[in-house]
Amino acid sequence: MKNKIVHLTLMVFFILFGLLVGIQLNTHEKIQPNSFNNNINNDSDISEINALRKNNKEMRQNIQELEARVEEFEKERATESIPLKKLRADVNQFKLLSGHMAVTGPGIIITIEGEEGVNIAPVIDDKRYLINLVNELRVFGAEVITINDNRITARSEIIRAGNHINVNGMPISPPYTVGAIGDVNALKRYVEYRTLIFSLMSNDGIESKIDFSENMEIPKVTKEKPIQFYKTVPNEG
Repeated sequence: MKNKIVHLTLMVFFILFGLLVGIQLNTHEKIQPNSFNNNINNDSDISEINALRKNNKEMRQNIQELEARVEEFEKERATESIPLKKLRADVNQFKLLSGHMAVTGPGIIITIEGEEGVNIAPVIDDKRYLINLVNELRVFGAEVITINDNRITARSEIIRAGNHINVNGMPISPPYTVGAIGDVNALKRYVEYRTLIFSLMSNDGIESKIDFSENMEIPKVTKEKPIQFYKTVPNEG
């Protein structure tokens, strides 16, 4: 709002400045030597010159007032810049945590699929492979996770619906691609030494392909359940 006021004030300032220049030129023309000598005794010309000089003075005063207001707005904006930057950073942090901001970074890409023509959704759901994989990735440093381009947040659902898996209410089908942004070295240690999930899936005929990336992209949330029932508690402090 204040930026709009500043812009409007500057616009008025430049308009008045233009008028002032025009008045100065007009006044200059009025008092050229020849013209002045010929018409100095003309009362109407003298009155017009005096009126122009008065308007000129008023314009200068208005411009000075506008300059002072612009300077005041600039000072206010400068003093507010630090808290505003902090507020913007806090908002972006909350957007990130809630999944409402696309992100990029290094991480891991895990592709899960079964044999051709075999529906692996039932065993994936029965043995909670996707849920366990997401939880393990979080434990070992994954900051942002996606399954088939569906962003995983604190309110996400991974559930079987008939013969397929739903993520955030969206049906997905094999191959299941799990992407996670985080410390690549920590994620490599997780894959190599700290989990049995890939061996267990292999025993069930499910293959896992694991790749690491220095720059992968995870989209923001595309679908989310609306919040209907909870209410915030008023600040009692």
